[in-house]
Amino acid sequence: MRNKSRLFYLTIGTLLLNQLLFAQEQKTSVLSDQSKVVYAMNDSKKIEGVYSVLKEEDKVFLRGAYKDNVRTGNWYAFNDDGKVFLRYNYDLKKLLFLDTTSINRLKVEIDTKDPEIKEKASIPVPITSIDQYISLLGTELKRMVKTENKNADGTLEADLITKIDKNGRANYQAQYVADGILVTKKLVISEKGFDIDWIPSSYKGVNYAATFSVKARISFTEKPGIKQRFIWVY
Repeated sequence: MRNKSRLFYLTIGTLLLNQLLFAQEQKTSVLSDQSKVVYAMNDSKKIEGVYSVLKEEDKVFLRGAYKDNVRTGNWYAFNDDGKVFLRYNYDLKKLLFLDTTSINRLKVEIDTKDPEIKEKASIPVPITSIDQYISLLGTELKRMVKTENKNADGTLEADLITKIDKNGRANYQAQYVADGILVTKKLVISEKGFDIDWIPSSYKGVNYAATFSVKARISFTEKPGIKQRFIWVY
């Protein structure tokens, strides 16, 4: 009788374990800049559990967790050097840490005529590192330039610009000078399994539209065996 009970519980445990394993379907997506998104989906085909964006196998750009397709708990973004860029808690809707050294290299303009709000409002922040922001936008700009001129070579200095509305919706563009003419390109960041989430600018509980800009240098010189790299200009 005791052996039958053990067999019963062992069978039930095995079934539960199999259900848990099959309920979580591991997925990997490769983004345009060749970074990888690794996540799992539950039996309802919704993202569930740990979610990571990996620059390389041993380098993490972004890590957090999902519950039924919704971001939850603490999310961490990492710079290229492995240091934490930010920590944001989705349950509290609160930014818990921000790398001020990196942020001070940016240009931010709050969309208001009120001087007090311009000075004291929080800046918009992407829930990702600035290195990943540059990598994704730089890759798209490089693709567009190469489409128009397949012989493009050397380097290009550009402003990678995001206009964030008060609800956190973002529109991307790049500006650079070519032959003495200022060129503006609309950038579409459309990645399977990933989207840059934004914390909008705010002051005294009110959100404001803002413009977020980073200067970057993009190289068009292809070197075999070397991954593309986009450099901050500050």
